[in-house]
Amino acid sequence: MSSAAAIALAAAATVLIALALTLLRLFAGPTLYDRVLAANSTALKAALICAALATAAARAEWIDAALALVFGVFVLNVAIVKFFRARSFQPPLDRDAREGAR
Repeated sequence: MSSAAAIALAAAATVLIALALTLLRLFAGPTLYDRVLAANSTALKAALICAALATAAARAEWIDAALALVFGVFVLNVAIVKFFRARSFQPPLDRDAREGAR
């Protein structure tokens, strides 16, 4: 085993410990926003573990899977924040009423 693989495995183990703590926050979070942040962080830590294992195994296609996971989590996070902010995925309907009143 090369030193780069050993370092990557050590990094994956460290992130796995942080992932366990994040899962604790996900299930015990006092507010809904804490749980959303913990879910986002969980997915990103899973992508970091995937990337570290890809480095240890010298498999470049696993890096692509980690990047796809990160991009998917980003889009999902934007959708969740939009839903929490507006309480709906629909655009506001009162904009047309304001424009017609002018």
